[in-house]
Amino acid sequence: MTNALFERLHCKPENAHYLVLDGGMGTSLGYLGLNEFDAWSAPRRLGEPHIRNSVKKVHIDFLESGVDIITTNTYDSQFEAVGGEQTFKRTQWVLDNIDLANEAIDEHLLKLPTKCKTIRPLLAMSVGSFATVITGRAETANREQNSDDDCRRREGYGFEASEIRSYFDARLNNDILKYAGNSNVSVLAFETVGDLLEVQVICDVLKSKAEMLTETELSTWVTLTCRTEKTVDTGGSLSSCIKELAMCPQVTALGINCTEPHLVTPIIQSIKQVLKLCSAEDKLIVVYPNSGEIYLSRALKDGENDHWRKQSMYADWDFVEAALEWIDCGANIIGGCCRITACNIAELVRREKSKS
Repeated sequence: MTNALFERLHCKPENAHYLVLDGGMGTSLGYLGLNEFDAWSAPRRLGEPHIRNSVKKVHIDFLESGVDIITTNTYDSQFEAVGGEQTFKRTQWVLDNIDLANEAIDEHLLKLPTKCKTIRPLLAMSVGSFATVITGRAETANREQNSDDDCRRREGYGFEASEIRSYFDARLNNDILKYAGNSNVSVLAFETVGDLLEVQVICDVLKSKAEMLTETELSTWVTLTCRTEKTVDTGGSLSSCIKELAMCPQVTALGINCTEPHLVTPIIQSIKQVLKLCSAEDKLIVVYPNSGEIYLSRALKDGENDHWRKQSMYADWDFVEAALEWIDCGANIIGGCCRITACNIAELVRREKSKS
């Protein structure tokens, strides 16, 4: 089975042996003028020209920043555990977003000198956490929540494994996997996973899809959202989650996303330790945290104008310096999540090129 991530890594210069991923889609759509509702509902509203054009522009902005990988805007495609016509509709939303990302890549390549067109940026298909279908719940671990949100910070978010399984079975239905495999998608990116039971379910689903994944040559990464350097969002053991992923043959890479930056270095160290214990050091480490700002997962109060609140500890934080530290620590794929923009990514790429 061809593994696009390893192949692309081998093409990188020795002094820049890592892949650069894009940043926050929702954040970038907000900077283009979309409100929070429009940004989050964009995956299913590509029929509206201003939505479609905005999503495409974000893809192109990240491509022009010099990334190796862009991610489809399919994180929140509203795949409740439903069947029939509703599943068909949600499947079509995913396929349309794959097409739009490819369209952006094609347009970007047309602008490049001929010698640069031989290397097509990789495409990862985002698969959002089960938490995306829990009404009123934000997925990022660094949030200030409503008073009733703590009830979701327990195993399985308070749901049974069968319910979580139904969600991921729908997200990875055969129509989506076949289309992805035939449409330049290289990676399935399970993102903002905050629970040990959810990790176990994802691994079970991937094992059940092993033959299809081999046929379509799709790699997989799973990234966790962590509250501390030792726990994921619902309080489960980070090491236990890493071990489950390390032992799953279908998982190519693992790491974290939408997690506070100061936790990243110790988490990378923990990942490396567990991978070594599991004899799985061939798996790649992917990290794309947020900016460290707190997400206000509640109604705004008087005087609050934004759902993101800055923390003083990150007043002088520099994304590029932090990213270079994570690379030195052992990260193989680096990008950003919420509040990380194409400008941040472009500066990282510029620093990479200045070394070459």
